[in-house]
Amino acid sequence: MIRPLTLAASAVLFAVSVQAAMAVEVTETVTTTAPPAKVWGMIGKFDAIANWLPGAESSPADKGDTVGSVRVITLKAPGSPTVTERLTASMPMGYSYAITQVDPKVLPVAAYTSTISVAPSGTGSVVTWQGSFQPAGGATDAAANTAVTGLYRAGLDNIKAMAER
Repeated sequence: MIRPLTLAASAVLFAVSVQAAMAVEVTETVTTTAPPAKVWGMIGKFDAIANWLPGAESSPADKGDTVGSVRVITLKAPGSPTVTERLTASMPMGYSYAITQVDPKVLPVAAYTSTISVAPSGTGSVVTWQGSFQPAGGATDAAANTAVTGLYRAGLDNIKAMAER
């Protein structure tokens, strides 16, 4: 006889595994001739994203680079939409964060987590930005993937351009 608790636990594990399997994942990179310390100096502060991400107007973070800090990115768009993110982990030359609030019309994602990091590559560096999310607001996997990939490419291409000046 299957115990109700065991059956319930199995159902929860199955639901979690199916949900994880349905996540869309994006990884984008850029290689630059600039050394890692220079690149990290440009992008490493949690509140610095407005300095290098095209379309971001401001990005203050309430607790700086402390895990748990919340930044609100105000975008250069009609109505000044915002994206609220929480710093979830910090490591040498990398950090992870989660979107806690975004209008799906701005970015069609839910359950979004991401990591950006810098590593040595030859005499320069490679910046990796990866994220996992589910489509939101009626978006398809492809539409959500396109939106996030476009965001990552714009940011990474600008990082490269700024670092190599």
